[in-house]
Amino acid sequence: MVSKLVQKDISLADFGIEALTDNGRVEVSPNKKGALSADTYNKMIDPDNKEFEMAETDAAEITEAEKEKDYEIFVTEDGVKKVRTSGGNTYPEGTPEYTEVTGESAFGLQIAMRPILNFNILRVEFPQDIINELNEHIDSEIIPKSASYADGLVGQLKEDERSAQLNFPLDSDVGKQLETVFNQIGTTYLKKGYDRDAEAEVSQCWTNHAYAGDYNPFHDHGVKTVAGLSGFLWLKVPQCIQDTPDVPNIKGASGAVDGWTHLCWGTNTMRDLMQLRPQTEDYIKPTEGAMLIFPQWLKHQVLPFFGEGERRSIAMNWNVNDSEAEKKKYMSDREESLYDDKK
Repeated sequence: MVSKLVQKDISLADFGIEALTDNGRVEVSPNKKGALSADTYNKMIDPDNKEFEMAETDAAEITEAEKEKDYEIFVTEDGVKKVRTSGGNTYPEGTPEYTEVTGESAFGLQIAMRPILNFNILRVEFPQDIINELNEHIDSEIIPKSASYADGLVGQLKEDERSAQLNFPLDSDVGKQLETVFNQIGTTYLKKGYDRDAEAEVSQCWTNHAYAGDYNPFHDHGVKTVAGLSGFLWLKVPQCIQDTPDVPNIKGASGAVDGWTHLCWGTNTMRDLMQLRPQTEDYIKPTEGAMLIFPQWLKHQVLPFFGEGERRSIAMNWNVNDSEAEKKKYMSDREESLYDDKK
């Protein structure tokens, strides 16, 4: 049986292409033909209609917009559409290189890959002499004062007489130095990770002293600003945790992630990765001197361990203070006007 469907190259781009983006409706291709109706479309696919024939020219005109680009699209004498880069390389339409340079598929469709950002995690490595100084300060100043911070926390640190979550004041000499470093790290995270014109201000700081059987259940942190950061710095890691494999296999009751930190920002499992679903969880092995910073909404938990030694860390939260320009990025014109009037 012979198909009666008629095939014909047509260009719908002449009737305009619009895309919905985070910045609203954007015109990708201008409308040159007016409204597209069913009658117009029937004429376009009619093989005998010459009005909507695809252009077959020896050379394509270069528009003003194309002149500003770093490539040139042209048609050769034998009718092959190509792109020429500013470096002089030439690629025919239909090749991966052509698509990569122009963002245009073989069918004339404008394409663009939009990676969806989940979030960023910043990892910082502190020198051992700083870790030693912090541990000495905690042993000599923080622990003797025993200013418990547990009332506002979910940590189940209670299996040992030394188990505790203690307030770490930032008004001492060590605290002030640490506050300056933390603020610099938090602000760097915002600027480098999110291009956000804002300052991070550490608002809370406490120590965690965990022993065998202690754990921290699934939770996130709160801050006083709309956006916020959280993090922790590992100061002591028991040998039983150090001995776990860097790439764990949690099958067979192996205990491979005992004492590890579990981050979770979705419901996908490792099996889902085979189906092109993104990773939404990670197990992080504690390393003495390592610090992690992440958005305060990130759910996480600390799994219990069973062995000798103390798992010690400092945890902290930052408020995020946006600049005036950054605040206005998220406002409509009306909201911005009201905001200025109120000021």
